[in-house]
Amino acid sequence: MEIKKSGTTARLSRRLIGSLLVFLLAVGVVAFTPGLDGEAGAVDFDRACSLTVAPGSEDLAADLQGADVVVDLYKIADAEPVSGQDTYTYAFLEGYQDAKAVYEANTNQADWTKMAQAAARVALDGKAPAVTGAAVNAPMKDLGCGLYLVIARGAELEDYKVTVKEEDGTEELATIADSDTYTYTYAPALISLPGKEREEGDPTTSADSGAWLYDMSVTLKPSQEVRYGSLEIVKTLQSYETKDPATFVFEIEAVKDGEVVYSNVVSLSFTEAGQKHTLLEGIPVGAVVTVREVYSGNAYEAVTNPEQTTTIVANEVASVSFTNDYNETNNGGGAVTNHFENDDENGWSWTQIPDNSTDAR
Repeated sequence: MEIKKSGTTARLSRRLIGSLLVFLLAVGVVAFTPGLDGEAGAVDFDRACSLTVAPGSEDLAADLQGADVVVDLYKIADAEPVSGQDTYTYAFLEGYQDAKAVYEANTNQADWTKMAQAAARVALDGKAPAVTGAAVNAPMKDLGCGLYLVIARGAELEDYKVTVKEEDGTEELATIADSDTYTYTYAPALISLPGKEREEGDPTTSADSGAWLYDMSVTLKPSQEVRYGSLEIVKTLQSYETKDPATFVFEIEAVKDGEVVYSNVVSLSFTEAGQKHTLLEGIPVGAVVTVREVYSGNAYEAVTNPEQTTTIVANEVASVSFTNDYNETNNGGGAVTNHFENDDENGWSWTQIPDNSTDAR
């Protein structure tokens, strides 16, 4: 799956790629490896660590509960003592040479993003995680000291890997999880265990004073995008008795959280009895859609209710059906292919629209 950036999506994706930087500033991670000032105790490399991952901020927590987010944790490198200093560096594990090369090339915050991407390309191509499908908001225990790659994903999604395409054409790996109404996109993130407490306003490094933290908690910062679904309008004409095409016009309006999120007008035309349908896409999941048959010509009358309502659901096609029949008037059906629009200044007006049917059946 590929996510391309344009408009709002570009802003969201920029926030996604920037999330690793925010992540590094927000939690205790080892970003550089200079010596300590001697105030902290020595690193205990034999001590087990733990990591607790929150899948998003508190304002997203309620919706994220429905996204069924789990965490895969990949060990990228072992922690390795630095001779004569109370700190550590990394002994990268087999397969992560590209991440090692980035790390050794004068690591800074931007390089950590590159290193996470290099590690993710390897890990998501078949490497076995140190921890698979761990529950969020619960500690993953008995972790050895070292550098880890955090991959958050939807537990029920088989195809959770995506490519985020930047406006400049570059591509970044990410993973997704779906709630009922939103898709959450996660950048791969790096965390060092043990870590240090962060001085307010400053990034955390292994040079910070204070005790080493062996039980770490981190909060991921996914981008959130509305999920979209589709609506099928099915039209049945029971009998066709006029020489002109019978045209039927439908007005569609979708409302979510009190706001109109989708509005459209479509038409279906018949030259014989039968059934046609049209598929409308790009309607936000969770929206309540009202479909009104606003024109049916002079010779055909509604058999079903001319106004119907349905709700857009993820991974399903919502459907409404309308049936009309000849009304025995012998009036022309009127091959009207127009729809009306309401303008606050000019009132109702008509403009030409095409027949939107996708097939007859």
